[in-house]
Amino acid sequence: WMTEAETTANVLQDATYKEGILQDPHSIQELLRQWQELQSEIENHTDIYHNLDENGQKILKSLEGSEDAPLLQRRLNNMNVRWSDLRKKSLNIRSHLEASSEQWKHLQHSLQELLAWIQLKHDELTRQMPVGGDVPTVQKQNDVHRTFKRELKAKEPVVLSTLDTVKSFLAEPPAEGLEKLYQEPKDLPPEERAKKVARVLQKLSDDVRAEWSRLDSRSIDWQKKLDEALERLQELQESMEELDIKLRQAQVIKGSWQPVGDLLVDSLQDHIKKVKAFKAEILPLKENVTHVNDL
Repeated sequence: WMTEAETTANVLQDATYKEGILQDPHSIQELLRQWQELQSEIENHTDIYHNLDENGQKILKSLEGSEDAPLLQRRLNNMNVRWSDLRKKSLNIRSHLEASSEQWKHLQHSLQELLAWIQLKHDELTRQMPVGGDVPTVQKQNDVHRTFKRELKAKEPVVLSTLDTVKSFLAEPPAEGLEKLYQEPKDLPPEERAKKVARVLQKLSDDVRAEWSRLDSRSIDWQKKLDEALERLQELQESMEELDIKLRQAQVIKGSWQPVGDLLVDSLQDHIKKVKAFKAEILPLKENVTHVNDL
């Protein structure tokens, strides 16, 4: 499928960048229709790609140190590079086509949409907190955040492509297009109106870049907290299970003793030795209890 999609993207890209094509509205509409079909195909295969990547990473981890590991690593790297290139190419085609019609309005709208989406993700990440107090809860939080990270990874090409497009347009801003976007105040000359719109776009672009970086950092920090908490809780659970087994064994031994009143005088010394040996055996349990409390 990816080979066919790459071929389609290459053909579409060549047609999009053909000289004079952006001056023909009918051609633009047809190319946009073809692009929408390609983008729909890519979106329909996104989950398949992520599943392949995640399963491949798991298999790669299990093959660590074997001869097959390097070959699988190369195949995964090749798949990831091709997928990333395909998405970027599709987004670049869209940007180029839409540049022919109210491109500055579109860029402004795109940046505002990205800011709104990033803010929603900030809120969503905040709702995932704080870290739970037991292994099942933290494992569930880990699953939720894994899905969250996949959404960020899927959105990243869109964010980077939009920022690159804004940067390119601001490098050589078409004054006429900018002038049409900014109509107030009327007494400003076209050049000044264009500069004002450029500043608006630059501010939005800077905000998107900063908030995207902050969101990514928060996600990384949250994942680190989850990993650390899960490790500690699993260690605590294992220590408690081990301590429970040892306590049960100690209770069985103690339960096997005869009542003091039933002991014969001749067996007292032997019983005292057993009690001392038992106390020596349970002494490490106190250390285990202290260790569990410290966890």
